[in-house]
Amino acid sequence: MRVGPSSDPAPADCAGDPGADRLAEAEARHGTPRVVRLEQEVRAWELDLIEKVCADRRHHDVTVFAFRGLDLALVHKPSDPPGVWWAPAGGVALGEQLWEAAEREAHEEAGVSVRVSRYVLRVHALFWCGARRRPWTSHVMAADWCSGEPAPVDTREIEVASWVAYDRFRAEVAPRMRAVGWGRLAYRLQMAEIFFDELGLSGGAGGSPRIQCSDRRE
Repeated sequence: MRVGPSSDPAPADCAGDPGADRLAEAEARHGTPRVVRLEQEVRAWELDLIEKVCADRRHHDVTVFAFRGLDLALVHKPSDPPGVWWAPAGGVALGEQLWEAAEREAHEEAGVSVRVSRYVLRVHALFWCGARRRPWTSHVMAADWCSGEPAPVDTREIEVASWVAYDRFRAEVAPRMRAVGWGRLAYRLQMAEIFFDELGLSGGAGGSPRIQCSDRRE
């Protein structure tokens, strides 16, 4: 993965992507996030999948790490390799606020009721494979558990949901994600490492050396 300043601008607002007004409302309510720019090589089939699912309508996701103490409400999709768990994530619906999307995704994918506590991280990414490029923005939020036990509501997309201890994520899940070798999993690991670092959790996502990245406040 190449990490640092990119010549490609952040993706422009389009139908399906939250505009500046919704970003400003999210920041006013839940704080100004750390802003990071990353470049990530992905496999051709990974880029094919993004383009098939999102086309030109969507270039973003909202990812929500829901905490109950130091346990995380994580999900496993049928397409995920064994042992891989990740936070609920999805797109912002038309007219929906970022934090509302995060809370909805936590309910639909993990089956838990949460309340967003902080807008932690905004990642402007460039996925690439050969000459192909796909700009992407991830809005990463922390949330507090309110009620419910992990069990997916959307059973077509999610196979199982579970509480995964932060230490277990670092010791077992992160190394498994790294070993698979998929670009999108490598991207998620870098995102998680920066996210946990912002929260003051030692060791990042998997004990790997801290990356040097280009980040700023927008």
